[in-house]
Parts: sequence; structure tokens; C-alpha cells
Amino acid sequence: MAARLPSSNFHTKAPMHGTLANPMWSSLTTSHAGFAHACGPLLRFAPDVAPFCAVEHAGADLGALDCMHRGEIVYFLGVAPALAAGWKLESAFQVLQMVYDARRAPGAPCQTPAVALGEADIGAMLDLTALAYPEFFRPRTAALGHYIGVHTPHGLAAMAGQRLASTGYREISAVVTHPAHRGMGHAAHLIRQLSGMILAEGRTPYLHVSASNKRAWALYENLGFVPTRELHSVKIRIA
Repeated sequence: MAARLPSSNFHTKAPMHGTLANPMWSSLTTSHAGFAHACGPLLRFAPDVAPFCAVEHAGADLGALDCMHRGEIVYFLGVAPALAAGWKLESAFQVLQMVYDARRAPGAPCQTPAVALGEADIGAMLDLTALAYPEFFRPRTAALGHYIGVHTPHGLAAMAGQRLASTGYREISAVVTHPAHRGMGHAAHLIRQLSGMILAEGRTPYLHVSASNKRAWALYENLGFVPTRELHSVKIRIA
């Protein structure tokens, strides 16, 4: 019998927003269905888009898979399958999911809008995200949504964007500030702007943060995001 990966450890602190309990699956079967690559019961993003896979039900038996490459690293968030043959569980960790609540959001100060980031900025975006998220931001991640940033004469100082999207929701992700430009309010400014964009299209912003990153957690709470659940994430190497 295949080994089972740990199941999600949900810890409710706000309305559950049910479809977000399995956010990768929700994204790959709705708004981002065009990015979904199917392999038996598993859906995944292409490796140059994101390292995430998803299954509909916890403990799903994947059988024999031919859509993974030896040495590849993949992640599951919230809902994980049984551990397939040849898979090595590298690590497991908790991720806090937070959903925007306009009633808790402070008034936003007037600021010059951050600029849209495009194809010409991909190199700078990869360099910046490598400082904080070296495995998660890929050459085509920015195709999933809108990304914005703050430029200085020395390069890209800060950025954030939209990654997952599903019916009624859109995720804010890749919130990164270069160490030389921290403490200037860039992250808060970018999150406010992205939240406004998402609300304007009739969706609710949400985001994920390491459950151990209390500093980022506090920032997001101050911007109106409410802890909703803890999701169990697993990192797997394909042998």
C-alpha cells in the first residue's frame, strides 16, 4: 500500500471560504484551467509556470505516472495524494491562508500607482524573487495574472502580483522587497493596489504566508487580511 502524506491541518479563524481549502485544484479547474496539465487524477502547472500539483481528494491513489521528470521538485498545498512510487517526501510545513475583509482594511493613503511589470521585466523579477522564493517564481509565472513593481535607478526594488485564481477569488503572491529598500512601505503599497484591482473585478483577494513568518502575518492583518486556515504543504522530489 502506498504511503500517505500528512493531511491538511485546518485551523479556522474566519469564515472558511470552502473552495480555498484546495486552492491549487480550484485554480486549475476554473480560472486557470487553460494552464492545467492532466496526468491521471493529478493536475499540475507546467514546470516553467509554477511547481504546484493538485488532486481533488486527499489520499488519492495516483498509480503509475509518466508526467514527472526525475529530479523534479513539486509541491502540494492543502490536499495531497498518497505518496506515489519513486517519490521522496523532502519536507512538510504549514502555510497560513488569509482572506481579505474590507471591514478590517484601513483607509489607503494616496500614493503614485506602482507600474505594471511585463515581459521585459522577467529577468529582474526572477532575480528579485530568488532572494525570497527561489523555487516558486518561474519564467512564466507572471502569465497567471497582473504583476506590479517599484523601480529605482538601480533596478527593481519591490514587486507583487496575482498567482492563483478561481471563481470569486484571486491570490496575491510574490510579495518581495529588495533588502536595500525595506522599511519604505513598498510591500503595503503594492498589496493595497493589487487588492483594489482584484476587488474591482468582483473577486476577493487572498494570500498565503508561512505560518512561522509572524512579521509578514502582522503586515497582512494590518492591511485587512484575516487568518482563515492553516494548510499543510509538502515538498516532493521525483526519484
